[in-house]
Amino acid sequence: MYKRALYAQLAQYYDKIYWSKDYNQEVGFLAKLFQRNEVTGRQLLEVGCGTGNHTKLFVARGYRVTALDLSEDVLRIAERKVRRGATFVQGDMRDLDSAVEGKFDAVVCLFSTISYNLTRSDLKKTIRGLYEHVKDDGIVAFDTHFTKRGFLDGYRGEDIFDDGKVIVARLSTSKRVGDVGEISFTYLIKDGRKVITLRNDVHRLGLFVPEVFLQVMHEVGFKSTEAYSDWTFRRGSNTAAFKDTVFVGRRRA
Repeated sequence: MYKRALYAQLAQYYDKIYWSKDYNQEVGFLAKLFQRNEVTGRQLLEVGCGTGNHTKLFVARGYRVTALDLSEDVLRIAERKVRRGATFVQGDMRDLDSAVEGKFDAVVCLFSTISYNLTRSDLKKTIRGLYEHVKDDGIVAFDTHFTKRGFLDGYRGEDIFDDGKVIVARLSTSKRVGDVGEISFTYLIKDGRKVITLRNDVHRLGLFVPEVFLQVMHEVGFKSTEAYSDWTFRRGSNTAAFKDTVFVGRRRA
């Protein structure tokens, strides 16, 4: 119940918290990826859509998006942001069949959403769902910022957003607990005359070596897989801190 209330408050500030994220770069990379792999269809499934920033850019490029997220609060924001060209659905990435029907030309799972699978078993459920919802010769792509080798145990960080109307300060600490990385956030928000302090926003992330992601992809049926570094076409899993690895699988007919 606490988490639900916390995210209800945080959802309206989500885009301010992540103001520096380059959504354009990521969607541009994926559009080039689809083109390189001759994916000409425009039906896209986006798993873990958040407040719809990727969704909006995909729609602007002519994709018809089915966008799924677990949080009702961020979905409401996404629906206001993207009024045409997208259908928003609440659901869990580990059980896509319960929320989504049919197959798509491409399936994406972005912003390290894949790392909320804490066990190999859950990771396999999610990747199997992505595989089962992509058409033959379609592309599945997901990324993560967090790997077993790259996670920074004991890291402390501060981020500030200030547009002259709203100030958001976010403090973060991270620790490793076995094969799980825990990141704890505290927020101080000044919105006009309103001051909000939010604590104990704890995110638990499954830490896997990149090879595990690729192994699981092959186990569920992908015959062709690649790992790209930090939204470029440089091949290889980037284990450096503060970089993303993009995993790509093609479902063969």
